[in-house]
Amino acid sequence: MKKLIIVIAFTFILSGCAEQKILENISLTTLVGYELEDGGELTSTAVIRQINQDLESRVEIQSASAITSKWARTKIDLKTSKITGSGQLRVVLFGEKLAKEGLDHNLHILKMNAEVSNAIYLAVVEGDIKELLEYKYKNITDIGQHIYQLIKQNIEHHHALSSTLHEVNRDKYSLVKSYALPVIKKEGENIIITGMALFKDSKIVGQITADDTMYIMMIRERTHNGILQLELPDSALDGLADKPFDQLAIALDTIDSKLILKLVDPSVPEFDLTIKLECRLREINADIIVDTPEKIKKVEEEINQKIESELTRIIKYSQEVNSDIFNFGERFRARVRNVIVNKEKWYELYPQMKVNIKVESQIVRDGVFQ
Repeated sequence: MKKLIIVIAFTFILSGCAEQKILENISLTTLVGYELEDGGELTSTAVIRQINQDLESRVEIQSASAITSKWARTKIDLKTSKITGSGQLRVVLFGEKLAKEGLDHNLHILKMNAEVSNAIYLAVVEGDIKELLEYKYKNITDIGQHIYQLIKQNIEHHHALSSTLHEVNRDKYSLVKSYALPVIKKEGENIIITGMALFKDSKIVGQITADDTMYIMMIRERTHNGILQLELPDSALDGLADKPFDQLAIALDTIDSKLILKLVDPSVPEFDLTIKLECRLREINADIIVDTPEKIKKVEEEINQKIESELTRIIKYSQEVNSDIFNFGERFRARVRNVIVNKEKWYELYPQMKVNIKVESQIVRDGVFQ
């Protein structure tokens, strides 16, 4: 009983020390974008939600430039009637120019801000951030919430890699890892995710399309419920069709993949990567009925070859830009002994790395055929 009274007393004391912020007296920043200007100044554009005494809210966009991000935010405060708080910040966007210069400083500032959650999403903007945020979209009323939901739902459905502040800082401080951020752009009346930006030492070094995101996830970890579209060679399955066709496109969904990675030669280094894939054959754009074990096996063989080719292409590109977003470096460090592997060493080894890829797909269900 005595302990309980002490705990309650401390709770009241701590509550009294906390700074109280009444909702109607502050502005809530839900999204902020940073862009580097030609003169070296940093432009900060914030999406701010204002709430009045009747709990009605409206969204406004404020922008300011300064040499430091802190002073840019201060200049934004000078334009608003209420104190701006970062407790509801959900997304931070970086301009391409800033991302090419390096995000170390900005990531450090976000990490040191106690008001900013580690769960906020980070992304890169293709084009002008201010133009993207200030444009009056016909079907978007809250641009901050819209971009947050855009990134969130695409990560959940495996169309983009997760890019929370926690995950990016975790990879940033790793001895051998690189990280990737979603790239978004304004396209007419819409905002879309165009792909993933690949980073090396916190600087953009390359970009892959959104179509390739699922392949990256298959190499990184076990996946569930992914979707793939494959274009198979013209003659791959023409023997199964009643009439010839020019192109064969198939769609796979509810993909459940499992990877097995073995380091077979540390001196190269060389890995054997096997990906076991269970999927549903959702669509085929040709007159093919896959209704026998022989036909299913033939389709699976073509799927295996195509995915192996795509995985090889993506790994090769990441080696060309020297950005290990697949975590091969961490797996190499875990399997070698008496070898010092730091970032500089892995930058030397990664472009030479060899990966022997084998895909074993299994069609467990089929769906719609056209």
